[in-house]
Amino acid sequence: MDTAADITEALTPETRRGHLRAIADRMLLALSREDDPKTGEEIEKGIRRALLIERLYARCDATEAKAIKNAVASIGQQVVAKKAAPAPVPPTPPDPTKETQAEIASSALAMKAKALYRASKGDPESLRQVMARHFETPVAPTKNRKDTS
Repeated sequence: MDTAADITEALTPETRRGHLRAIADRMLLALSREDDPKTGEEIEKGIRRALLIERLYARCDATEAKAIKNAVASIGQQVVAKKAAPAPVPPTPPDPTKETQAEIASSALAMKAKALYRASKGDPESLRQVMARHFETPVAPTKNRKDTS
């Protein structure tokens, strides 16, 4: 009994269909070898056997067609899923014309350093003006309002 359980677990649907079809073939051959029925009871028994064999063949054909249909559907789903999945886009290299924040900051610091260097070497622009222009935030003059309280 354990062997039968192991055999049924090891069988694939294709091999099960093959075994079922082989059983139906043997039953059909055995039915065709029998003599022609002579009584009503033998006729009824022959018809029941023929119907059983026909059901076996129908079941084999239906499961075979269903297996093919399922295989085609799964392939179709895989194709649709492959088409639906966006293709990986390679990362675009940075645009060489655009400067990054680090490049902008480093060029601003370089310009400030050049201006400070020129001021220290005697450039007509004084060090105070350079410092005011580059490091201090400009303050807008405020209007003097009279206190009316």
